[in-house]
Formats: sequence, C-alpha cells, structure tokens
Amino acid sequence: MAVEVIFDKREYYAFSDIDYVRSQLLQNQHYIDVKDYGAGSKNDNASNRRQIAEIANNAAAPEKVGQLLFRLVTYFQPKTLLELGTSLGIGTLYHALALPKSKVYTIEGCPNTAQIARQTFDLMELPNIYSKVGTFEEKLPTTLAEIGHLDYIFFDGNHRKEPTLQYFKRCLPYIHKDTIMVFDDINWSTEMQEAWTDIKAHPKVTLTIDLFRLGIVFFREEQAKEHFQLYF
Repeated sequence: MAVEVIFDKREYYAFSDIDYVRSQLLQNQHYIDVKDYGAGSKNDNASNRRQIAEIANNAAAPEKVGQLLFRLVTYFQPKTLLELGTSLGIGTLYHALALPKSKVYTIEGCPNTAQIARQTFDLMELPNIYSKVGTFEEKLPTTLAEIGHLDYIFFDGNHRKEPTLQYFKRCLPYIHKDTIMVFDDINWSTEMQEAWTDIKAHPKVTLTIDLFRLGIVFFREEQAKEHFQLYF
C-alpha cells in the first residue's frame, strides 16, 4: 500500500455529504435509550439514556479516521465489507460511499442506535448497506455465513481484549490473501494494546501498520512478516 493513501489530504466527492450528516446529528437534541455491550458498559444488559448529539460527538468516526477508511476502500476496491459496530452510521457512510458497487454489512447491538443509522442510510439512498441488529455473538456467525468471504473488515466495537481476539479468530476462516482488517482504538486501553500485540503475532498475519489509533492488518503469504508504526 502506498503511504500516500494514508496521508492523502485531498477532498473527495463524498466528504461534504458526510460532513452534512455529521453536523445534523451533532445538532440532534433528542434522547434515546442506548444498550452498550462493550468496555463502557457495566454488564451486557446495561442501558442508559443519551442524547443523539452526545453519541455523535463521542462515538462517531472522527473526520480524519473516516476519511482514511474512505481512501483505503477506494484504493483496495473490496467487494464485500464487514463493519463490527455501526453506531450512528458515520463510519458506514465512509465505507459505502467509497465504493457504491460494494456490499457493506454492518452489525450494531443497540436497536435504537441502529434505527438512527438506518434513517441516515435511507436519507443518503445507499442500497449497498446491509444493517444487522444484535450482539456480535449473535449476528457475526450468521453474517459471515451469508457473506461467504471477506475482503475488508473494520472492528469498532467492544474494546476488550478477549472479545476482540474472539471476533478476529472467528473471521479468519473467511479471509483470503488480499483481505484487509482495520482495528479501531488499538491504544484505547491496556487490554486493546494486548489484543493488538496478539493479533500482530498471529501466524496468518504478515504485515501490520500501527497508526496509533488504527491498526491495519494484511495476510499476504508471499510477504515476509513486518510491522510498521507511522505517525498519523
């Protein structure tokens, strides 16, 4: 992958549309009940009331990250994409608009958050997004079976070591030599740092790029194992 893909500063055609959606969500004062199944929750049934604007500010993919995801998809041209953690769907938009002919499968555990995301997808008229509602434990096995093979996977949910490693390993039977995995928040906690270390050490992994927040993983068998760190 050319380093220019990571540091490209150009404004692509879809960025202004996504910025508009983000601005609308940041102004949305309505509250919804949110179920959080990840590291931020006290238990698997945790529920709390949050303002949509707050969720957009705290949980939506930041502009810099989203634009990089867009460029990665544009560059590698994956036909099938899987996203673990839809939230309000901002990250999903970057994936889907980068390659409208692709199929983007996205899983979200919170029904109310997923509903907001679906409204956004409908507003943007994106028929290539397939939204699944349920926990990763419930939906990942059936979604993987439905997809059949994975070209690109974005992990943005749970943020705990063992579940992250479980999802990673569950996806492995569906990858090929050109599959790309992107992990968000690899330095979010000690647990996530440990998970990233284990992922890098996996025998199927041949190349990784550590961008501090994001970790990018490749599986090219012909390549010697290498790990890079870049300031992004």
